[in-house]
Amino acid sequence: MATFTTLAPVLAAGGITDINPGLTLWTGITFLVLLFVLGKFAWGPIVKMLAERESTIRDAIESAKKERAEAERMLAEQKASLVRAQRDAAELARRNQQEVEALRQELTARARQEADELVTTARQQIAEEVSKARADLKAQVADLAIEAAGRLVKANLDDKTQRALVEEYIAQLPANRAA
Repeated sequence: MATFTTLAPVLAAGGITDINPGLTLWTGITFLVLLFVLGKFAWGPIVKMLAERESTIRDAIESAKKERAEAERMLAEQKASLVRAQRDAAELARRNQQEVEALRQELTARARQEADELVTTARQQIAEEVSKARADLKAQVADLAIEAAGRLVKANLDDKTQRALVEEYIAQLPANRAA
């Protein structure tokens, strides 16, 4: 307990508002030493680190601005390219439509020409067949007339008999034709 009694008068001697010149002097010296040590060892690296950080941030901002400008330029190029591609596609579709229309007209004209040629050929063949049929008919009629005249001359019959003979011959005609 004796140790507490000796400290008690020292602690009780100074108040909170009392100024102690020795303590003030040592506090000032300690503060100046602390400022010197911080200035020598801490402020330089801290300031250097802040400057580097500021430079890094500034570079990052500049890089981001450049990249954004590049991205905007590329976007504009892509939009222009898309517009060109759409215009080219429309032009190609228009040309294809024109080519299809021209081909359709050509094929239609060719089909009409071929149809006209077929009709002309068919008409010629029909005309030739009709001519052949008429020639055959004339030849058969001539043969029939000669044969009928020959029978009439052979028979040298009267008019009534001649008529009966011609009618009989005409009645036999379908049978002769089939043979």
